[in-house]
Amino acid sequence: MEWPKRARTADWENGVLTLDGEKKFEIPELTAEIMERLSGYTLVGFHVKGYPVTDELLILFAGHKSMVNFGVEDGTLTDACFPVFSAMPKLRYLLLDGNIGINGSGLSALQSCKLDLLTLNRTGLDDAGLLQAASIPKLSHIQMDHTAVTYEGLLAIAGNTRIEPVAHEQFTKEQMEHFSQLQREKAKKPAQLDEQAAEECRRVLSAFFAEMTEWEQYMERAGFEDAEAVPRLLAIWEKYVSEKPRPGYRPLDLSYSTQGTYKGEQFLDAEQITRNKLYIYTREKNTGFARRFLMKRVGDSWKIDAVQERLNGWQRAEL
Repeated sequence: MEWPKRARTADWENGVLTLDGEKKFEIPELTAEIMERLSGYTLVGFHVKGYPVTDELLILFAGHKSMVNFGVEDGTLTDACFPVFSAMPKLRYLLLDGNIGINGSGLSALQSCKLDLLTLNRTGLDDAGLLQAASIPKLSHIQMDHTAVTYEGLLAIAGNTRIEPVAHEQFTKEQMEHFSQLQREKAKKPAQLDEQAAEECRRVLSAFFAEMTEWEQYMERAGFEDAEAVPRLLAIWEKYVSEKPRPGYRPLDLSYSTQGTYKGEQFLDAEQITRNKLYIYTREKNTGFARRFLMKRVGDSWKIDAVQERLNGWQRAEL
């Protein structure tokens, strides 16, 4: 065959080599001589599908200066191939689907690359390999269907808020949505705690706890039929609580704990959410029961906006 003097793209499939999308040549095998010839072109794209390309055959492309899009699908590559790509300064898209010998253990070689897209569908990519992929600075998309990656492994890279894993079959739609939500949460910059506001919130809660304990002790003596039961509880709500009363919950429906709902509450931590909202975390000293109170700035003071209890995650509860 007569080789053209120059070519920008090369694609091989089913024994046919296509250069620049139009020049076709019958090339049954991609020998070292053929690969050397192709590596001599200033290619921006090279793609092979269905040929047992080995790591050794790729060495001829090491240091290729113009390559942007490189793909070997259904080959016999292993993680030893990655140093070849690390020396391609313009590489943006790397398509390695179907190379079952790749598990991702060599992806650390791509740390200096400007890679945008990496496809590893139908490979041996595992959780450790995915973690390495997530550390590639510019990588924004990674495809991982039919791999050894577990959902726990996927969640482990949620701290990388730039990367977008693509898995249409590996995980359910709900799992991927949960991952995206977790990424968004981790992307939020934590607000610096306003210590003065946190102290004021603790003071408000301490007063609320004390008055609620006093009310519950009164209820134990007087009973639900007492004329002062509801007015006294409504007065506490007006003083300390911003949330609207909800049907079935105090203060609209009366209930009390003989031990005191908040009698043993201890302050643990505070978390700033916005300038006007923060969480105060508490634990009941005897039972270890955990709560967090959402505090809201109302005018010049702080009020309780809601409370959550830790039962299989944080869940809304009654005050």
